[in-house]
Amino acid sequence: MELHFTVWQFVRLMVHGETHPNPLFEPWADIWHSLDADLTALAESDGNAYSDMMMNQDVVMQDATPAQARAAAAALKQVMDELDAEIPKAEDGSDPQLSLKFERRELRQLTRKFNQQAKTDTAS
Repeated sequence: MELHFTVWQFVRLMVHGETHPNPLFEPWADIWHSLDADLTALAESDGNAYSDMMMNQDVVMQDATPAQARAAAAALKQVMDELDAEIPKAEDGSDPQLSLKFERRELRQLTRKFNQQAKTDTAS
């Protein structure tokens, strides 16, 4: 199966994996480190290209297993829990709060998708 992430979603997952146990971090580390280097270079040289990459481009993990889909969903749930703790701290209606709510909503949809993919692939 293929797991599709928008770049920012993959970044969230892998940054979380740097400090929390995550069975995906090691197998996906090469992809993560290459992407991180590209993003760092773009952030320093071209803010528009950086933004485009983060929001409009995808990372596709080919040949992912149902276990990896479940692990990604579980790790993203932990990220959502962290976002849930941060959202009330931001000023109501502020840009940071709206950004956190956007991320939370998008990660919830992705988590549901990965859980569904894992079930469907296991049933096949």
